[in-house]
Amino acid sequence: MRFGDLLRLSFEALRAHKLRTFLTVLGIVIGVTSVIAIISIVVGMNEKITSLINSMGTSTFTISKYGIEDYKSQEAYREARKRKNFKFRDALAIERDCELCEEVGAEAVTFRQLKYGSDKMNNVAIAGITSNFINMTEFEVAEGRVHSEFEQDRYAQVALIGDKIRRELYEGLDVVGRELKIGIHKYEIIGLAKPRGSMLGEDLDEFVLIPITTLLKNYGSNREIEIFIKAPSEEALAETIDQARVILRSRRHLDFQEEDDFAVTTAEEWLEFYGSVTGTIQVVAVAIPLIALVVAGIVVMNIMMVSVTERTREIGIRKSLGARKRHIMLQFLSEALMMSVFGGAIGIGLGILLAKALAGAGDLPFVISKLAILGGIFISTGVGVVFGLYPAMKGARLDPVDAMRFE
Repeated sequence: MRFGDLLRLSFEALRAHKLRTFLTVLGIVIGVTSVIAIISIVVGMNEKITSLINSMGTSTFTISKYGIEDYKSQEAYREARKRKNFKFRDALAIERDCELCEEVGAEAVTFRQLKYGSDKMNNVAIAGITSNFINMTEFEVAEGRVHSEFEQDRYAQVALIGDKIRRELYEGLDVVGRELKIGIHKYEIIGLAKPRGSMLGEDLDEFVLIPITTLLKNYGSNREIEIFIKAPSEEALAETIDQARVILRSRRHLDFQEEDDFAVTTAEEWLEFYGSVTGTIQVVAVAIPLIALVVAGIVVMNIMMVSVTERTREIGIRKSLGARKRHIMLQFLSEALMMSVFGGAIGIGLGILLAKALAGAGDLPFVISKLAILGGIFISTGVGVVFGLYPAMKGARLDPVDAMRFE
């Protein structure tokens, strides 16, 4: 039997049972669409998170009261809470005494109400930063500037705002030079940050940056401070960390046998932590549509079993006219494959469209994973082969005499 004849016979058999074929293909379409969309969203989310973490710089590390390990259990977190907060003078001491430290900065955060005219925003993150903050990260300014060291030393009431603040309070206005009220204190806006978008519904542009000295003066000095340190290079990162640790251990009067009462974290460690937290979730997210594909495969097998039963007399007649086992098996197998491949092709197309829509809604990078597309092709084809093989073999093994007698 020629390949063209085989395809024509398979197509005619499927067209004869349109509703049955449609329902079978629909199950495969749903499964493949889900696989393509979920994998693409997972890849896009990973790219976004990786980009945000790496924006700190691969040669930059942080020193803070809490570390990654302290968030892994309640007991560890309770113990970490007993540690002393860092003071801004600790960052200044590292800047003075650490020979390898290329840049040393600090950050403290509070949450306050913003007000401009009669418009308000509640519970907005106010970050007090050192003037060299943008030198240590990939933070970008769209208009104006970040405060200077001179302004920092003099507790200047100046602020750089995120794009959401502009949209909510200053829509249609030039923001640089305008007044912003944070709590009971008034500030002059000197800069606007470049928009960073949102992720999973969380707006990344809802923040205000002010001098760290001003924040500590206006909103309380006894608050947690995180220290940012930039090493000369990735190769010098470990040695730079050691120098900073020695300085802080001395300032905190720790004996040589005592453990650090602070945490040092690098960008690589944050990426590893993110991977460990989300790895299982991602596997489950991909496994669910794969289960749907298995169910679709079972439907394919059941439909093909019904088809074999309905066409038993046809099989007997064809065998009596000289058709061999492999001809019968190939025909039924090609029918299963045709439904699976057709459903897979539609599923890939819909999966790409769904991934694009979801990426746009979540402000994630739109990434079409080649692995996901190849996986969709192989999975849908595999469903047709695996679940269509048994019915095809059963039809091929029918005895022609018994088949012709079948009512």
